[in-house]
Amino acid sequence: MKDFQIVTFDSKYSNSFFELNKSWIEEHWSLEDSDIADLLNPVNSIIAKGGEIFFIVINKTAIGTAAMIPYSKNKMELAKMTIDYKFRGLGLSKLLLSRCISYAKNKRASEVFLISNSKLKAARKLYDNFGFTETPLDSSKYQRGNYKMILKL
Repeated sequence: MKDFQIVTFDSKYSNSFFELNKSWIEEHWSLEDSDIADLLNPVNSIIAKGGEIFFIVINKTAIGTAAMIPYSKNKMELAKMTIDYKFRGLGLSKLLLSRCISYAKNKRASEVFLISNSKLKAARKLYDNFGFTETPLDSSKYQRGNYKMILKL
């Protein structure tokens, strides 16, 4: 896969951010209030807080996305990461996650955390391979979340 770019947020991809995430979430669950708030207004919920949203773009079409949301004490949340189902299994999630981790390091974050669900086996394998470790779940941001992982930077 070589004809792609990883780009930062541009309002022209706002609908793609919503649709890509809605698609993967609804494979297993329903959209939650926290999803809707982030997905319908990514500028206020992510960008204005000092975060970033990355997109994998092929032929001017976003086929993957991930958000980095800053929290207190130099922590960042990796959230809303997905690849369009037609492009899964090509290693694009590894490239996207690498870009997100680089972003966190450049922002001098000390930790990246994520909240996920054990149904998402491929995602768990990806996080394990990047060195994330499971820690007690201390958030109720997502009802579907049943574990939390952190990566110390």
